[in-house]
Amino acid sequence: MPRDEEWGIDTENVQGTERVEASASGRGGMISRRKLLSSLGIAGVALAGGGWIGSRSAEGSVYEATYGPNAYGRFGMREINSVDELRSTPGVTDGRQVSLRGYYVDVPGAGGGLLYWDADSTETDNGGTVFAVAGVATGRWKREHKVRLNLSWFGWKGHGLEDDSARVQAAVDALTAGGVIEAGPGKVRIGNTIRVRTVPIVFEGAGGTDGDEFSTQYIVATGAADGFLLSGVRGGGFRNMQMRGEGLTGGSLIATERLGEAGNYMLFFSGVRFKNGYNGLTLRACNTVRFQNCIWSGFNGEQVILLNGANDASRADPVEFVQCAIAAGTANPNTDNLVIDGLGGSIKFIATAILFGRHGLWLRNNTGQGGPKFLYFEGGGFENAHGVPVLLDAGAQVQFANTYISCDGEEDNVRIAAGYTGIATFTGCVIRGCGRNGIDIASSRVTVTGCLIGNNGRTAHTAFSRTIAGIADNGTGGIRVTTASAHRWETDDRITIQNVAGTTEANGKWRVTVISPTQFDLQGAAFVHGYTGGGTAWRSGAGIHLRSTASRVVVVGNAIGSLPDGVSRQDYGIVSGAADVLVSDNDLRGNTAGPYQLYGTQTAQTRFTGNKGIDQIDGWLSAHITGPVADGLYDLQNFLYLDGQKIRIVKVTRKLASGTCDVRLDADGASAGGSSVSASPALQSTSLAAPFSADGIGSPKKLQLRVLQASSANGLEVQFGYQVVG
Repeated sequence: MPRDEEWGIDTENVQGTERVEASASGRGGMISRRKLLSSLGIAGVALAGGGWIGSRSAEGSVYEATYGPNAYGRFGMREINSVDELRSTPGVTDGRQVSLRGYYVDVPGAGGGLLYWDADSTETDNGGTVFAVAGVATGRWKREHKVRLNLSWFGWKGHGLEDDSARVQAAVDALTAGGVIEAGPGKVRIGNTIRVRTVPIVFEGAGGTDGDEFSTQYIVATGAADGFLLSGVRGGGFRNMQMRGEGLTGGSLIATERLGEAGNYMLFFSGVRFKNGYNGLTLRACNTVRFQNCIWSGFNGEQVILLNGANDASRADPVEFVQCAIAAGTANPNTDNLVIDGLGGSIKFIATAILFGRHGLWLRNNTGQGGPKFLYFEGGGFENAHGVPVLLDAGAQVQFANTYISCDGEEDNVRIAAGYTGIATFTGCVIRGCGRNGIDIASSRVTVTGCLIGNNGRTAHTAFSRTIAGIADNGTGGIRVTTASAHRWETDDRITIQNVAGTTEANGKWRVTVISPTQFDLQGAAFVHGYTGGGTAWRSGAGIHLRSTASRVVVVGNAIGSLPDGVSRQDYGIVSGAADVLVSDNDLRGNTAGPYQLYGTQTAQTRFTGNKGIDQIDGWLSAHITGPVADGLYDLQNFLYLDGQKIRIVKVTRKLASGTCDVRLDADGASAGGSSVSASPALQSTSLAAPFSADGIGSPKKLQLRVLQASSANGLEVQFGYQVVG
């Protein structure tokens, strides 16, 4: 019966295998045992045939003589109780296998497995896949592996009571071409930064969880340093785990950086629960990063997530957040959630929530180089922030669709600063419940359509008032107010002052010019009487505030007013100091002071048309009859034919010098649709309860004034107010 003399196995009885022809380097016409292990893997060799490993050669008798007759386990091979024992047990021949019961003698199973002896190896003992034997210079015990390692192979115990950094780093270094590092359930303590360079490594746990005693927990306790630092990595990521900080004073749980000319590419994060860190993630020099079903909370550093923040070479894009939740946490009102600082683009948020903390999503440029570009946010939204949920200080293009935006602080829900130079669109969003303005716009090319904007200006109440400490002449005869603490207001904010004694002319509603954190002037107010004490002031807010620097703003088809639930203190639907703005077809009903307020300079580009809640008049049809007035038709002074338009008559204003009559608008000699109204020497203005339309789109119609029931009538003046509807 043919036998492999080196292995001591019957090659004809190995099921499912054939004799392997030797290569030029083969031994005696047969492949060596170590090469066979490399080809089939240890598990394949162990299970390939009943007589393969179980047959004992002369080598086996050496083991029995050395280690006793019970040295063989269930696979007919030497069993080793622990790594300590393994490191004192040299292999006898190349390729010989042993069964490691466990990494530690008191924890059988964990970290165990099959190993083989590589008689020619001088590799460094890494504590997981390569083990050196004391006093043996050449020859190593090795685990067979390709792309997947288990952290227990490196001695991880799972209790999180000792630093596992060296074990994790050794596992990373063992995957020279990339792969997966499995861990869990259990706790992995990271006391020193884990560095991944170039190769794609996937850190995989037993499942994402919020509980600190379940699944896989990576506990980052690196002080002010980063937990994981990825440098020029070409793939890989983190999935199905919790990663939490412990006692951190700086750094990020995970950070990326450029390695020479190489950035990071194709990183993914899935099912990861990040919590209790300083900063969460710092992404620099990244291309194609995706987060899915990840959650962040409990961060007390500068921000939860930072993209770039360094220079153009550190841009992070594209980056996607899909069904994620990002929250600094209820106890961290000064930590921003997500900051894009400097160059970066194609940032997408799909069904993602951003909660608590200070600012929600902040686009800025402190790098002095390129700015943020191309951000898209759909579904999900913002809640409970203490700052501004959507703060656009810099950028090129943002789009928000079907997004809920609200906050708990005294600021705006959306603020678009003058430094933002791109375009911004808000479509189908709910923007409600903030302290000041629902949307505050100081930039250009902003479009707001189909949004529900209401119950903003929440701090317009005595509960949020500032105590006045003094009032004086501002040096030019105006009124300067000093508050007892920082007011945190801005120029052109609208405030209410009450209960001032002495300078009583300061009581009322004003627009302010901010002088300092505790001083402001009242625009248009004159100082007359000396201040004797008292007084409080609070700030109002509108649905949308358009500042004087805003231009090419389009606000169309929105509902801007009170909402059925919550407190409504929003004073105006729209307050505008902008000259170039189109506000059309909005419902502006339900604001506490009025539908809109204009200040500053209006031009031909200031268009407010077709809005509900406003006595909207697009034009007037006028007639003036001097002397006696008789029944009949009279031409209008400013209008002969309605041609190519459809108008709706909504108001009639009229006055006689003496006598009485009735007046009506006719089209082509017959009533245009409305009833006549009476005229007398008293000036009368009637908003029609049932407005009527005149349609000149199909064919021109001649519009005229008809006088009826004239009695001693003399000197008639009439005008019909209309809206253009087609």
